[in-house]
Amino acid sequence: MRLANFIRGHHEAILVAWEAFARTLKPAAEGMSKAGLRDHAGEILTAIVADMDSLQSAAEKGAKSKGHRSKGAGPGGKKDPGALGQLHAILRIESGFTLSQVVAEYRALRASVFRLWGKAHADAAGVSRFNEAIDEALTEAVDRYTEKTNRYRDQVIGIVSHDLRNPLSSILMGSSALGRAEGLDDKSSRIASAIQNSAKRMVRIVGDLLDLTRTRLGSGISLVRGPSDVGPICQMVISELEGSHPNAVIRYTSQGDLRGEWDSGRLAQVLSNLVGNALQHGDADKPIRVDAKGDVEAVVVAVHNAGPPIPMGLLSDIFEPMVRHVEDPAKASSGLGLGLYIAKEVVAAHGGTIDVTSTDADSTTFTVRLPRHPPQEAPRAHAPRARVTKSGQTRARLPAVAKPSAHAGRPG
Repeated sequence: MRLANFIRGHHEAILVAWEAFARTLKPAAEGMSKAGLRDHAGEILTAIVADMDSLQSAAEKGAKSKGHRSKGAGPGGKKDPGALGQLHAILRIESGFTLSQVVAEYRALRASVFRLWGKAHADAAGVSRFNEAIDEALTEAVDRYTEKTNRYRDQVIGIVSHDLRNPLSSILMGSSALGRAEGLDDKSSRIASAIQNSAKRMVRIVGDLLDLTRTRLGSGISLVRGPSDVGPICQMVISELEGSHPNAVIRYTSQGDLRGEWDSGRLAQVLSNLVGNALQHGDADKPIRVDAKGDVEAVVVAVHNAGPPIPMGLLSDIFEPMVRHVEDPAKASSGLGLGLYIAKEVVAAHGGTIDVTSTDADSTTFTVRLPRHPPQEAPRAHAPRARVTKSGQTRARLPAVAKPSAHAGRPG
């Protein structure tokens, strides 16, 4: 007997086995109804049989073997196993099932079918098609489960970050007022200053988290464009960082017209993140260079620091959020590792590009290219790529994209 016919004839028995297994997945399954435990199981099984009975080209078979779902509805307009796997995963998430429990359901379904079918039936082609359909539904379930949980996480981060802003503002105002109070002794003054500095750092972290959430949830970095000049922005950022790093030497040069239509506050954020990254990971005994140059269509800003090159293995995710690779514990940052990610997203929102090159001879340089005027159409997203040239140069290039990624340190 063909496996598809067997499944069709033993539909209810297979569902009883599914329901029995689902009832063991506690605590989520406790108190669930029969319909809840069987959630979409009958439809998934019917879709699998329909998929097994349908014609399949060599290209479709190859696509399935690589984890790509079939397109369109099945015979008679029925949904394919992958689409039903998505729906099943969503409802299981909402019912409190874990990812391992969802995966276990599909393993149990496969085992139940073969146990009932028995070894007496020989249908190698049917077994292959059944396994393909199960794997397709399982792949889509896992993908949707992961997508939903990531979205929930980002929403929680956004809500918490937003709600932290008001109490942090109160702390800042209170510590500022306390620091200006008359008759304050040295110890109290230091405490007030420490509170204020800590609150400012928390405000920056909250701002980065909100930016991360906006990009993850699709709204992207918000811009308020207006006539801007990169020169004064660079000078302002450098002045602020020199004030907080009195031993650092930061050299600035400029050439050509540095004006355009940008969000000045956001560009200051980019420059602050890049120079701060150089201060953290560069050779403290050598100067940092910030070079700005204008050409016909764009303004290019390069931030260079001396020191050992970034290993090629670390470049592939240097722009990923919250991914930190610090080889020297002394250079570990107290931040979240979002600086380069935010810089990349801001540059992308302006329609620009950000590159990083790192060599033994020339150390590390981050280069930002900003079109003077808003782009007509946002470029497609691409992941950062890394390569090693014949000269031993490690290089990663990130086009103006909307793919989430990047962090605040060279790797760190």
